[in-house]
Amino acid sequence: MSSVLDMFRTRTKEGELKKSVLKVSDPKKDALTRFKHLRIVLDNYSKLEAKDFFEANYSHIYFIFNDNFSNVEADLKQRANRAHREDLDAILFVFEKILTLLPELIHKRWMFHSIGRILKKLLHPGNGLKIRKDGIRLFLLWYQILNENASEECHEIFLQLVPGLGKGIHQEVLYGKSQSGAESKESCSGIIISGDITPILPGSGEKLPDNITKHYFDALIYYMVSEVIKVEWKNKRMRETCFVFLFDNFKSSYLMWLLPTFDKAGDIYNPRLDLPESRQVSELESHDMPGNVSDCRYSFIKWLAHFVFISKQHDKAIENQVPETVGSEEDITETDQPMAAAAENMPGSNASTLSTGSHHSELDSMTSSLCYEEWVDENDIVRSVLLTSRENINIIHESFRQAFLFSLNQSKSIKTVISVYKDWFQHADQKPIFMQEPSDIGLGHAPDHHSSLSDILEEDSSDESAPQTKDLSKSLPSLDSINNSRIRNASYLGAIGDLADGGRLNDVRAGIQKVLQVFIVNSANVFLLQTDDESAMSEQVDLCKKVINIYRYLVMNINMEQKTWEKMLQVLLCITTGVLGDVPIFNRKPTDLQKRLATPIFQTIIVTWIRANLCVFVSGQLWDQFLGVLSSLSGWPELIRQWANTMDTLTRVLAKQVYGLDLTDLPLQRLTEQKEKRRRGKSQEIPRNKSNDKSFSRSWSKNEPPNDKAFTSNAVPFERGKYKSDGAGGSKSRPDLNKQRSLSGEPSPSHSRQPSNASDSALYIRSNSDGNLADPKDLVERLKGVTSEEMREKHDSTVIPACTVSISSTSENIDSPAPEDLEVAKLSMRDLQSDPDVDSISFEHSEQDTSYRCTDSRSPSPTSIHSRSPSPISELTVHPQQKDCPTPDRDSLHIEMAATTTDGGIETKECINDMRSVLAGGSVQGWLPDNAVVLWKRMLGILGDVNQIMDPENHVMVYEELSKILDTLHKIRNNLGVTEDNTFSPPPPDFIPPTTIFTPWEFECLSLPDDYKRGKLLAYQLLCQTVVKRHDVPLSTELLSQFYMCLHTGIGTRDQEIINVLVKHCGPRFFSTPLQSSTLLLKNFIQAVEIVLSSSDLRQTPRSEALSLIGSLMCFPNHYQDLQVLNVGELSVESLSSNTLKECIISQLLNSAKKESAETARCIALSSIGVYLYEELCHQTLHSKLHEAVIVLLGNLRCKHKVAAKTATAILSMLCDHTDQLLNYHAALPKHIIEVVTATVSVLIPLTGIEVSQEERKLIVAMLFCVVEWCMKMPISLLLETTDTDRSCVFKVFQVLDVAVKGHSTESLSQARQLLAGMIQDSDFAHLRELHSPVGDYKSDRKSGESDSIQCAAKLLINHMVNHMCHFPMGSGASRLSSSIQEHHDMEELEVNDLKQEIFYSSNIQFFVQNKRTLVSFIELPALVDLPGGGVTAGLTTARTVCRVLLRDLTGKYAWESSMLYAPPWCQEGSSVKNAKALLDLSSGSELEPLLSHDEHDAPLTDTERPSSMMPLYNLSLPHQDNLNDMLRYIGHTSPECHLIPGEPLNLEAGTPEGFSTESEEAIKGMVIHQKVNELQYYSKHKMDQGSLGFQKMLAKPQVPCEGEETTPPFQMCRMMLDQLGLLAWEQRCHFDLLRKSDKLLRELKNLDNQKCRETHKIAVIYVAEGQEDKNSILSNCGASKAFEDFVAGLGWEVDLETHQGFLGGLQQNRTTGNTAPYYATSLTECIFHVSTRMPSGTDDAMHIKMRHLGNDEIHIIWSEHTRDYRRGIIPTEFGDVLIIIYPLPSGLYRIEINKKAEVPYFGPLFDGAILDRKVLPGLVRATAINASRVKRSLLPFYHSFYEERAKNFETVIQQHVDFTMFEDFAANVFAPVLPQNATIMDQSQDLSFTASMTSVDQSQSSAVDQVSPAMPRQSRA
Repeated sequence: MSSVLDMFRTRTKEGELKKSVLKVSDPKKDALTRFKHLRIVLDNYSKLEAKDFFEANYSHIYFIFNDNFSNVEADLKQRANRAHREDLDAILFVFEKILTLLPELIHKRWMFHSIGRILKKLLHPGNGLKIRKDGIRLFLLWYQILNENASEECHEIFLQLVPGLGKGIHQEVLYGKSQSGAESKESCSGIIISGDITPILPGSGEKLPDNITKHYFDALIYYMVSEVIKVEWKNKRMRETCFVFLFDNFKSSYLMWLLPTFDKAGDIYNPRLDLPESRQVSELESHDMPGNVSDCRYSFIKWLAHFVFISKQHDKAIENQVPETVGSEEDITETDQPMAAAAENMPGSNASTLSTGSHHSELDSMTSSLCYEEWVDENDIVRSVLLTSRENINIIHESFRQAFLFSLNQSKSIKTVISVYKDWFQHADQKPIFMQEPSDIGLGHAPDHHSSLSDILEEDSSDESAPQTKDLSKSLPSLDSINNSRIRNASYLGAIGDLADGGRLNDVRAGIQKVLQVFIVNSANVFLLQTDDESAMSEQVDLCKKVINIYRYLVMNINMEQKTWEKMLQVLLCITTGVLGDVPIFNRKPTDLQKRLATPIFQTIIVTWIRANLCVFVSGQLWDQFLGVLSSLSGWPELIRQWANTMDTLTRVLAKQVYGLDLTDLPLQRLTEQKEKRRRGKSQEIPRNKSNDKSFSRSWSKNEPPNDKAFTSNAVPFERGKYKSDGAGGSKSRPDLNKQRSLSGEPSPSHSRQPSNASDSALYIRSNSDGNLADPKDLVERLKGVTSEEMREKHDSTVIPACTVSISSTSENIDSPAPEDLEVAKLSMRDLQSDPDVDSISFEHSEQDTSYRCTDSRSPSPTSIHSRSPSPISELTVHPQQKDCPTPDRDSLHIEMAATTTDGGIETKECINDMRSVLAGGSVQGWLPDNAVVLWKRMLGILGDVNQIMDPENHVMVYEELSKILDTLHKIRNNLGVTEDNTFSPPPPDFIPPTTIFTPWEFECLSLPDDYKRGKLLAYQLLCQTVVKRHDVPLSTELLSQFYMCLHTGIGTRDQEIINVLVKHCGPRFFSTPLQSSTLLLKNFIQAVEIVLSSSDLRQTPRSEALSLIGSLMCFPNHYQDLQVLNVGELSVESLSSNTLKECIISQLLNSAKKESAETARCIALSSIGVYLYEELCHQTLHSKLHEAVIVLLGNLRCKHKVAAKTATAILSMLCDHTDQLLNYHAALPKHIIEVVTATVSVLIPLTGIEVSQEERKLIVAMLFCVVEWCMKMPISLLLETTDTDRSCVFKVFQVLDVAVKGHSTESLSQARQLLAGMIQDSDFAHLRELHSPVGDYKSDRKSGESDSIQCAAKLLINHMVNHMCHFPMGSGASRLSSSIQEHHDMEELEVNDLKQEIFYSSNIQFFVQNKRTLVSFIELPALVDLPGGGVTAGLTTARTVCRVLLRDLTGKYAWESSMLYAPPWCQEGSSVKNAKALLDLSSGSELEPLLSHDEHDAPLTDTERPSSMMPLYNLSLPHQDNLNDMLRYIGHTSPECHLIPGEPLNLEAGTPEGFSTESEEAIKGMVIHQKVNELQYYSKHKMDQGSLGFQKMLAKPQVPCEGEETTPPFQMCRMMLDQLGLLAWEQRCHFDLLRKSDKLLRELKNLDNQKCRETHKIAVIYVAEGQEDKNSILSNCGASKAFEDFVAGLGWEVDLETHQGFLGGLQQNRTTGNTAPYYATSLTECIFHVSTRMPSGTDDAMHIKMRHLGNDEIHIIWSEHTRDYRRGIIPTEFGDVLIIIYPLPSGLYRIEINKKAEVPYFGPLFDGAILDRKVLPGLVRATAINASRVKRSLLPFYHSFYEERAKNFETVIQQHVDFTMFEDFAANVFAPVLPQNATIMDQSQDLSFTASMTSVDQSQSSAVDQVSPAMPRQSRA
């Protein structure tokens, strides 16, 4: 830096500089002049030049200094002004230069006494602060230069530099407490103020610091460093020697004063690691006294920390790398920045103000002196001294240990030390040398030995010119320069201090493990300091969190040895006990420290314990201590929460490692996501969580060990995902060889986790010693045959596992965590609860009846039922004699890992053993299946016996977590054996989760007092969830016995809450699950259901489950005979008859159906009654309460809950199939059903003009259809039966249908209510609609323009009854309800096979519409008279043509044919003509009288003209008179004012037309007169010629009958029929119209013909055989079991698809979808069943077709004979909204599961959990499937029923195609639909309306390119 400043210094001229040099040495000059020239020389010389100058003139220079110093001293004593102060600074500057430039002379005690005296004056306590600090600085320069030549007096002065710190009376004077003057001299004999030493510049009036001791101590330690570098030694290494000298004297005195308890025996290389003890704050009060010394401790700790920090920005670095993961308000944060406090006022200056030529204030000097960044070389020197000596390194660590022992008043010191340790640990690549292992750095050659310090001083100064490797940056130098520097030899260090070791190399490297151990132990003192002060406690919490964060960082990032891990665990146990030992119970509240540290401490100790077991072997003694500590602290809810979080994560790890499942990415979830992806049309992958969370709480479960070079160099590279279990998402299936269990003492055949060192491939599994690959069957057989004694004999004495199990797992890479591991690593601050404790884990083989368990011989098995009080502690306890066992302990599960290689090589047993985890005695760190199992089980029981937890709330939290764990285990089991691609069914898994592991705790919990009621309820729940499910391995008899006993006892208590839990979680599954002797509890559950239903609490009681349970028993009485059951309340068995059981069940159901207020529960009760009725009718047992059950259904039609009313309606509709049985049982009951339903629906129909809601309309329509269904099944005689007081039943039905069309009037509605009130007693029911108030729901949600479904349905049903009552099924069978005849049939001249436009050119077809609701087509066809028998008119005389009428309305299409009948058979054709001719021949000879007679002469015409005054009257007019002419003349005469032109009469002839001349007019007149004359002449000439031919022509011919001729008009018969039916009458014109012919009309007609006139359903029926869980195997079934075929046969009758005329549901008639299919139909419903076994599946196309048909069905009936429940998604489809799954039971019954989507409401008659027998199964399943289809369709947006769609199409035809014409045009079109082609002249008299209509047709047809109008213009007849 000085060389740089020289560049900017004003240089004195060379000549003047030489003169100054000469004047300095000129004794003739006065001292002041020589001093000025000396300053000039110093200002212009460099350091080397100045040193040479001083060495050459040192005598002169010191004389000049001394003389001037005396002068200035005298001046200051007289008057201390500013000039004198500046002179003093200049003198001291020269003094400093003498000391720094002449060290070699001073070292030899040159001017020793003079310099000493001057320094004493400067150090005098009477001086001001600045002078005293300058004196300290200059003294330290002189003292370090003297080094070993310093006198005892110098040593004493060094000890007295800091007032208040040291020993002796002189400290009082130095501290400023003594009196001044003579008393001072007498009372104090200090070295500094002894004799005639007086202060130079007293600081009178100067403001002193608050703590003067700290002020001067800060200056001391600062100048000890800053002044070392200033001395210009020829031998640069003397600088370090000087600091060593200063530091040795400092640590021998000041250090002991600062730290009175400093332990000199403390050794980091052989540390004492005794666990700390608890301390009271009161005990530390003496350590804080005196206060001035206490403050100096922080300065020293900060000073020491500064030189051992690695990074400059330590706080940011540490915060970035050491995660703050406690969370919430307990977040551990780093808020302190120790080194930032360096900016505090610290005395001293880097150089005197004289050295820079400027004058700064004292404050500037104080602050500027703390710029540590400007120090470079001096810092290196200090670090070199501190870090290259064992003694100094020990001092560092002992000082830090002392800091941890400070009181909380010294919290800043503790924070500083914590920050230093964090800085060390986070920079693993820049570790201090003492943290490096002895083998990390090679030992260098030691330099030449020096025997004495004098040799060092006299070394050649050529080192100065050698290149120096200095870091010129201002940042703090890294410790790498020290770590990589030379290791000092013994002689050199011995010359500095007492560190010589006899010439041996002194290795200062202790290793990181010892540093970790020392920190772990020492830092624990922070936790064990007890205080009651709130502010101090808050500070302690902050310190504790900082330490915890470092612990976490060490656990997750540093590779620690076993001893270090053990010490960490021991310290954490000590901390946990010390801080949280007092469990908060009753009214004692935890302290603030406990509350804020409980969660971090529990989380840290649990995670650390798990992490330790993954890295090293943890002894059994530590596990015992861990168990003892945590079990004793189970009263802390924070512990329960952290335990719950840990168990959640360990369960995830268990699922991943043992079962190959990622709980965040389960196979079933992936299938659902893929389904959603397909539905959305997306092709991208489902995103996975790739975040790499490095937080403590989320990282411990990762598979990688701590990131350390020592570990990673030896880490085994694992290959992830090479083999994954089925369902884990792997693309390769694991070899079967991996799914085997090992025998005890043998190599365990399992999955590889560590490949060979020579190859990256895995090892083959090896069986025992035969060298062959192990056969799974052989291993199982051998495992069965080996006894426990034989297994123990095969083991070595050191290997004592209870059982050795091989677990297949996935290969994983330890070095890099997989995304699934990151997901598994989730231990967040969730408020979870749980806990359990058991002795061993049970891994049950799903294919065997025997379960293989690893149990402890010293304690009962956790799954044992014999022990009601299991001992979880025994599992974690290890006896002392087992310490050397390579397995963790006797109780833990020992899992061996084997591996396979692709090259077929056989690895040695040692290699296989190496694949075990450290927990199992191996060497592999990280997660493996064995340690995953053991840690899961041990942590499960770490709380001890959970039933011993005193706090009921904590007890509940434990059982809530157990419930969550059990749900996870069930989820794991459900996802095992699931394939991703859904193309094959994997084999059953070898290992299944131990779901029964908690049962001992649960059984024991039931005996706890009522204070633990909530926990007991959870225990009941867990037991039910554990037992009442399908099990891969049958449950033991002992467990079932205990469970039945719990149920029996729990129900016997009649406790409402217990019974609620039992009923809710057992439900109908209890009796449908194949549990042995489950019927023993029939009476118990019947009583439990009664208790539940009798409760008034609707929300808390499981009413639906209760009714489902009792409803599922409905088929038991007819299936079983007498049953043995337990008596309620006592342990005795009695026989229960079937009649008694049936009576109990149906009574409860009837009561619930009447009174139940919960909607779903009431629906289940009604469905159960429906099952009961169907059961009784099918079995014809006809129970006594059958009539009452029907009445209950009828009463519920008026239930307030519409879903219940719909359910009752559906059940009644189902029962109509058994009308015959009902008539036999109770003849009046069917008729009563019709009447009640009719009356009910009549009440629900609203008043005219009032709208109702959509749901209300659906209910009304359903009831109307129900009524008609019953009418169609009833005998017509009963329907028409009347009485004196009552009308017929059919009349009532038609009446209510008419009301539905027209609406109610007020009077009719009142009458309907009165009628219904007399049929149903409202008092028997609850929650019915009130009759006196509006019954319907009058909140309309019908959109404008939408047709009323009630009116439409009523119209349909009216027509349906008229057309089909007593006429269904027709001759063609139930599949046909409408005619299939079309307009073009039987028309040979039309070569078309469909409705096409050619029919419009046919003259024998015409289309009409009647009443705007019936389309009528009239077709005239030739009569089939040549057929044998003559057809329908056989033997009759008929016309040659017939009239065919096609009618289309809401109910369908009908065809009629009519023929004109002429005569009976005995009247021969043509007989009347023959008779008439015969009679005419008889009279042919006589003369005939002429028909006309004329006079000889015509009478003359008289020309008489009326007078103009006479009015012409008709009766007085003559033939020749012109009345019009006479009238005009009369008007003109009587009314002249009417003349158009005055004077001209009105009767004048009109003028000749223009263009027509008078001559032409006369010519025409002449022609007319001439013609008239000729005619008269001809008549006069021939009138007398009677025999001539002309005369004959003028006579009338004789009349004879007409000959019989065939009618030539092609539409004659149809026209006649239209007229005779009255359709052409004028009154019918507004009801009967033509249809406009167009292509659109044809399309509408085709659409109407293609529409079904009944409700249609298509339902998939799928057969699932044993072991089938994928679509390929299921859809490949071409055959099925006999039970399935019998079931399908009961669904409907088989139809041949090729000839079937009914609803096909998309099936093809070309046999591509099979030959036959089950079909069922009524007059209002059609249903086709798509049976999977009926459809071909031999090819891919066939499979695709089958999948398409089955997948598109909304209702699936699944017949599953597989051991696992069928799951939604096996048949991937967007449909399948409702799954009706049938499971055959061993008892011969069938369990029904209803799996519906959430949006689908309830439907009946079957419910989820129903149990049926084979006789009622098909009918009930069919009815349920049809109801489900109806419900699902009603949810579809814009859905319309079949009749609404048909009505809509009719409305379209009427609006768009009716031809509104005038009567004349209508009649003309009826006379001839199409005119003949020879009519060519246009009829000008056509009405414009017809022309306009035809024009509109032309325009409509011309608007569409593909449409050509066949209509032709009408032509007139010629």
